[in-house]
Amino acid sequence: MNRPAIDAPVPITLLTGFLGSGKTTLLRRWRREDSLRNAALIIHDLSDFGVDAELLSAEGAPTTPGHLHDRVAALHGSHARENLHPTLGRILGAMAALRPAPPLVLCESTGAARPWPLIAALTQHPRFFLRHFIVTVDALNLHRDFADGHHLSRQTSALPDPALRHAADLLTEQLAFASVILLTKIDTLPPGVADRQVAVLRKLQPRAAIGLSAQAGLLLSQLDATPAPPLSVLRSRARQLGLLPTGSATAITAEQIDASVFRDPRPFHPERLYDACRRHLGTGLYRTKGFLWLASRPGHVLLWQQSGSHISLELTGLWRAELARNLDGKLLPEEIAHLRSRLTTQHPVFGDRHNELTLIGLPAARAAFTRALEAALCTDPEISAWQRGEAFPDPWPHDLRKVS
Repeated sequence: MNRPAIDAPVPITLLTGFLGSGKTTLLRRWRREDSLRNAALIIHDLSDFGVDAELLSAEGAPTTPGHLHDRVAALHGSHARENLHPTLGRILGAMAALRPAPPLVLCESTGAARPWPLIAALTQHPRFFLRHFIVTVDALNLHRDFADGHHLSRQTSALPDPALRHAADLLTEQLAFASVILLTKIDTLPPGVADRQVAVLRKLQPRAAIGLSAQAGLLLSQLDATPAPPLSVLRSRARQLGLLPTGSATAITAEQIDASVFRDPRPFHPERLYDACRRHLGTGLYRTKGFLWLASRPGHVLLWQQSGSHISLELTGLWRAELARNLDGKLLPEEIAHLRSRLTTQHPVFGDRHNELTLIGLPAARAAFTRALEAALCTDPEISAWQRGEAFPDPWPHDLRKVS
């Protein structure tokens, strides 16, 4: 088989869509394919804390914002917003020099980002071209919040909730550029609903291929027959929507959706955190993601992911501070000493345990949930109780399900 020339054009697959619609999960599966072993990766995240880049990079690999490390580029903070175009120009230049040359570039973009600035930045280097613009749509959210897509097509009365109306406008704008629409989580829908959603999505974007995805997802190779979207057509679409520099944006403004980071080393009281989610998780908070710990589970590094009304907790490992206690007696003395040396610069009480959550949404909703999170942290007397080993009521699920 003939090997491609080193300077052959490199395709870019751009993956965006609903916040929490399974983009990162899909990308993790794709990266396990042998054919994508040398693919380069770009993670575009409006927040200042790049959780997805950390999840998708090789274990222990650095993810410096705005730089390429081990074929992974983390674009978050200013590199994903005001400095997007120059940062991506520099990163694409570095990717063009990679040896072996990448067979393709995979780019995951946060669902809070507008599509055209990213498309323009990704296609500025002559070596690269846009192969797919994939928009993932959470079928359950589409069913619950957007009347199976009718609120996107303006076939029903306007959404009364301004936050949902804002989300609908952003998703509609993303769909306008889609060459592939992937309807995810269809296994959560009542019978027949997915077919109705597909019919609405076809009216919204008749030029796009539509795929259906449940737990297994789909392989990138299944999209080989889907034609690449012509850049001239996408630019014309951006002009029609008033998104080019000479036009005035007629859709939402990027500044309306923003991200903030909640950081605190203290444990969450599990019952108060549960109550905070039930009472203060408003529709204007589109997505939260990060790591946390509960006073009832001091050893567990928990990956928290929230989109809409759905929350998942994933056990991703153990805190070093808990491992150093050697409660099961399996560690050698030198292993304990090494762990303790790693903890000398950490918090004197909590060690490396900490909470760091990125909140994406409208300002009022982010502020309200931040206050609720602060109130859910353990008080000084509760921290003393935790140090004494006292139990805490914990309403969060305890059953573990292995996710491949």
